[in-house]
Amino acid sequence: MRTLHLIPRFVGGGPERHLLALFSAWRKADFEGEHEIVVMEPPISAPLLVKARRLGVRVVGRPDDEVLDEAIERADLVSIEYWNHPRLLEAMRRPWPAARVLATTAIRGTTRPQVTNEDLGGFADHLIASSPRTLETPAAESVRRRGGLVDWSPALADMSRLDGYQPRPHQGIRIGHVGLIDPAKLHPRFAELCAAVARPEVHFDVFGPGRLDDLRNRFDAQGLADRAIVHGPVEDLAAAFAELDAIGHPLAPEGYATSEKSVQEAMWAGLPVVVLAGTGPADLIRHEIDGLVATDEQDYPRQVERLVDDPSLLRRLGDAAKTRARALFDPDRNARRLRSLFESMLGHPKRAREPLPGRGESAARRFVRSMGELAGPFAISLDGLARHHADAVADAERQIAASSAVVAQGEGGVVHHRNDAPDDPHLRLWSGLIAEAAGRQKLASAEFAAAAAGGVRPVSRRPR
Repeated sequence: MRTLHLIPRFVGGGPERHLLALFSAWRKADFEGEHEIVVMEPPISAPLLVKARRLGVRVVGRPDDEVLDEAIERADLVSIEYWNHPRLLEAMRRPWPAARVLATTAIRGTTRPQVTNEDLGGFADHLIASSPRTLETPAAESVRRRGGLVDWSPALADMSRLDGYQPRPHQGIRIGHVGLIDPAKLHPRFAELCAAVARPEVHFDVFGPGRLDDLRNRFDAQGLADRAIVHGPVEDLAAAFAELDAIGHPLAPEGYATSEKSVQEAMWAGLPVVVLAGTGPADLIRHEIDGLVATDEQDYPRQVERLVDDPSLLRRLGDAAKTRARALFDPDRNARRLRSLFESMLGHPKRAREPLPGRGESAARRFVRSMGELAGPFAISLDGLARHHADAVADAERQIAASSAVVAQGEGGVVHHRNDAPDDPHLRLWSGLIAEAAGRQKLASAEFAAAAAGGVRPVSRRPR
């Protein structure tokens, strides 16, 4: 089987790690096949490129249309690692040669800007979700209506990173966190949530790349300088876990995380995890059976304190988490299952398909289209006074100004699309509204000037 994998970026995130873990598992199981990865936006991580080549995988960066068409034509199957990314969507909005197309969603698809809408369901023949919640989205419903396969499988984590893991004795209770340190991923009040844990014997260890100094400053402001350590990126996961008692994993409420690999890895090691309801990891954990799911911000520190105050609960949840992880997250078993799903598509003929709609539209219109029915205030602002009363447009602009970090600055969000299409006046307007609300007046003025040059001005700032 010759498979072409389309992925928006290749810099070391979860989807990239999933692909490499999948290729490694298939190679270990002696599954024959050729794999080619096409990356829609540079740069390409050198370490990841080396790993891919060692696995016999060819990696191509940002091909032109002719090269992409040739890759599609020679592939038996095209697998798309899907999330809202302007370059990937641009490639899907042009005509393709006949193909078999499998979309693997790297997002839950239930919150903007990372939405799995009906358009995606019309493009893909089959859909594999990395979160069970994605099975309820318009994309999944659209695939089902056409008789396509819809299934879910957690993204693969490389459990070999835990080889040699052995808990070590340590002072106090240590709560860890592993992941990207950025308000577009981590809960924006993470430091405050930790500080609300009213147990002086509790220490916090944070591992991962991102805005490390910002988090250190937030910890200092909360009086946690002597109880919280921001370690930065971690390669030796077994050593990092060795002196932890549990994992605290509160993510941004509007985040699009699915089967978080760090949560899988923690459960595999027998570390209970505390998460927030409504976020992706909460779909993986059964409350009070193999982890704890806090109902909201106020409940989160209480749930952490339960683990501190009840060692028997800590042990019971940890043991259950280890059992659950081996039932749900075994990478070798899940790789075999994914192989069967991939191969099942070979029994279907290649087909021509309609491109995603939106080709030739403005970048702002395409951004709104990508969010489907969840576009909300962005759709109202874009349509403007031609379709809506001034009060409605002004209210939409105020909602945009108050956008969360996920919507404003996360991947697939306003700033990402604005940077990809800097000449679009509506994207500049929305960027300006967000900058102004954040107190970045110089940037806001520049964005508003660029929007005005394109004929777009904020309705909410008009004199009454």
